[in-house]
Amino acid sequence: MRRCLPIAGLCAILLVEVVFAQRPEVAERAARAEERAAKRAAAKERAKATDTPLEQWQRMTPEERQRALAKLPPERRRELQQKLQQFRSLPPEERQQLKERYQTFSQLPPEQQNHARELFKQFNSLPEERRPIVKREFEELRTMPESERSTRMNSEAFRSRYSPSEQQMLHDLTRVFGSSP
Repeated sequence: MRRCLPIAGLCAILLVEVVFAQRPEVAERAARAEERAAKRAAAKERAKATDTPLEQWQRMTPEERQRALAKLPPERRRELQQKLQQFRSLPPEERQQLKERYQTFSQLPPEQQNHARELFKQFNSLPEERRPIVKREFEELRTMPESERSTRMNSEAFRSRYSPSEQQMLHDLTRVFGSSP
């Protein structure tokens, strides 16, 4: 029985070769199909290289996700699951914005990424009631041309509205992330 399988496989290969040798158009079609498949595979690999970690997560099978989660400490696993649930509940436009922001962040040099992480920690350590105010200001500053932004940040109204640490954070955030497209 064990000898029959390799022999049957060899016969099938020989039969295919005989058929293709007799019908060149079949061989050409097969070659074109193989070329298209190779192009699709290459495009998938390019997409994987530019995917965000979240997109990579979404592409995993449920079993792969469970294995990845099982490798994490329990607290980190809960935190990650909570963030994934929050992300899933966002409207599509907000998900797209987050993806774009992540891509912007990932294109920064490592030292600027570290600086941005520190700024995010500072932002998250702000009192709960200050975060939306500072975030709104940052969003407005991002949409301004550099000269207008500078004028606003040097105004008395800006200085009286934000603490020195908030002013510095806003200055650094706009310097790191620049204007929105």
